[in-house]
Amino acid sequence: MQENNSFFIEFFKKILPYKWLIIFITFMGMSASIINLYFKPSIYEAQAIIKVKTDNNRRDMGELNPLEDIYSSNSENIDQDLALLQIFHIHKKAIEKLNLKIQYYKEDNYRKIELLSNLPIKISNITILDKNITGKYIKIVPQKSNFLIEIKNKSYKHFFDYNREITTPWFKFTVTKESNSTTPLYIKLNGSSRDIYEKIIKKNFNAVRLNKNASLIKITFQNNSSKRAILYLNNLMETYIKESIINKSKQNNKILDFINRQLKNTGQALKNSEKELENFRIKNRVIEPTRQSQSLLDRISNIEVQLSQIDIEKKLINTITHNIKRKNKDLSSITPTLQELGDEPTIRVIQHLQELERRVNELSREYTPKYPALRAIKRDMRRDSQIIIENIKQLQKNISQREKKLLELRSKYEKELKVLPTKEKKLIDLQRNHEVNAKMYSYLLEKQAENNMKKVATVSDYEIIDSAYSNGIPIKPKRAMNIAITTMFSLIVGMLIAYWLSSLIDKLQNAKEIKELTDLPLYAELPILKNSKYLTRDSSQLLKSFRNLRTKINFSHPKHMGNVILVTSSPQREAKTNIASNLGYIFQKAGYKTLIMDFDIYNPKVHKAFNLNLGIGVSNYLAGEENNIDILIQKTKYENLDILTAGSVKDDVSELVLSKRLYFLIEIVKKRYNYIFIDAIPLTMEADVLYIMKYADVNLITVQEDYTKKSFIKDIQTKIGEYKFKNISILAITNG
Repeated sequence: MQENNSFFIEFFKKILPYKWLIIFITFMGMSASIINLYFKPSIYEAQAIIKVKTDNNRRDMGELNPLEDIYSSNSENIDQDLALLQIFHIHKKAIEKLNLKIQYYKEDNYRKIELLSNLPIKISNITILDKNITGKYIKIVPQKSNFLIEIKNKSYKHFFDYNREITTPWFKFTVTKESNSTTPLYIKLNGSSRDIYEKIIKKNFNAVRLNKNASLIKITFQNNSSKRAILYLNNLMETYIKESIINKSKQNNKILDFINRQLKNTGQALKNSEKELENFRIKNRVIEPTRQSQSLLDRISNIEVQLSQIDIEKKLINTITHNIKRKNKDLSSITPTLQELGDEPTIRVIQHLQELERRVNELSREYTPKYPALRAIKRDMRRDSQIIIENIKQLQKNISQREKKLLELRSKYEKELKVLPTKEKKLIDLQRNHEVNAKMYSYLLEKQAENNMKKVATVSDYEIIDSAYSNGIPIKPKRAMNIAITTMFSLIVGMLIAYWLSSLIDKLQNAKEIKELTDLPLYAELPILKNSKYLTRDSSQLLKSFRNLRTKINFSHPKHMGNVILVTSSPQREAKTNIASNLGYIFQKAGYKTLIMDFDIYNPKVHKAFNLNLGIGVSNYLAGEENNIDILIQKTKYENLDILTAGSVKDDVSELVLSKRLYFLIEIVKKRYNYIFIDAIPLTMEADVLYIMKYADVNLITVQEDYTKKSFIKDIQTKIGEYKFKNISILAITNG
């Protein structure tokens, strides 16, 4: 936790100098978000709930009756209903009813607001000539007698008259004036119903199952107008329910059409036979046949009626056979015809097959086709399909056998008719034809009434539980949330940019960065007060820091005599003279015999710190101009502190540092002083200071926040690596 806190503290220290940049980026991000949200229209959502009537809940509610039992679809497979609600065919009528082919806008404070009512003009008879114009704003400026059309991205301007079809390279339509307003309008052409569905409806409409344990579907539609969203959903539900009734009644309607055609033909035949019979009786003065002839007539008439019924059944069975042979056959579509034929066993097999299909759809969502239960169900489905086909073949065979027996029986009775007198035989033929047509007509009327009752009894498998509604509160954009998120994001981006910039700047931001830049140990941190360079002028915080450093050096190097501490820096000379001078002062104050040697021959400063003359010093000794150390060493006003200045500046400093006299100089002073502090030449690519460093017990390289270049710290190890020093540390100077 402490490490994490430390990281955040250092992070904020790095970015603090860029606080105004961070504030600017945050402000710009927030402003951009506000501007963007200003031009973005509010989106509302309307929703409705539809109940899918399954066979179970229809029966529980008492809605299922014998007349429509066979026509009630199994809607347990909600996924199929959800898929149907997503297709264009269902949405087409709702789109056309709501007239989404054109939208009207007005400009208000630089943003476009849609107009839903009180339109100054009305556009009709729209024809799109170039689909690229769809979705683009077209400016219309109404005038008293005409109007202007302007399309900016097409560089198009033209005046047109009202109530006439206007033609442009991109569209054709008619404009009708509704009011005297001359306020400029903008229109947007959305194209065909298919274009509207793909570009507008599809991405804003959704249908989901409300609960896996309930047959409820929730449909939602999002639009910039809550009123339009509500109207659209209501239109869609109305269309969907009507379509479901039409689909359910489709097979019943086919049978009803067939019966009506037969009824028409039979009715005409009945009229003709009735007229012929009446004419024959008048002409031959015959009223009734004999009892024997009447009995024979009744039997033949019954056979003829049955043969006519069989003829109808044969046509129905041929329709079933044709449907089964089609690819992607839907066996549920033949159930009304099977009902007419009275084949209940086959109907039950079809219902069982539908249930198996539902179970396959459910299991397929979770399991692969190799799942044992799925494979078993599919075997049962293949078996049921085969049973259905065999049952229909058997039904066809049974009809043929019945027809054959009736034909044989009719032939027998017709032979008996031949022995009757000619007039009586003719009368019986006419009566037979009349009775057959009458009975057949009555039979067809009964079937017509029966199917009409089924048609009336057909209800939708869907019920509107909750009509479309909207609470009138925009669901998006979440303006306050978006502004807050964007502001926070901009703040983070600003902070990251500030952190990145701080890393690009080649200056040490804080002491913690030293660990990232080099493996050299951080020996200590010292605050340097802006108004006080030397301890002799300050006795508070700075004094305390140097006392702590003195304690560390004492523990690390407890030799009684000759402890050599070298202080160097980058070419910027980060307070190295200050450090060396103050270390000399603090150690002498503790009673240690202390010497400060100024080896910065290029730019000597130690003598200035103690108000001494530069005189002769290190350079003079190394050049061999003076051999007496006592003459070179200068006393200070502090009893235990002496100074060996840099001496006169020489041109051949590098040769002087590399001379053997350096060793003798260090050895001499080590025998006289407890601590020797060397203010060395800055650490550069030259090897001068490196040669001096091998004589020191501790080599301190000073670096300073907001001053020392990072590149220098990275290069330290490279510069000194060949010498394999083990006594080099970093001394960091902080800003307080």
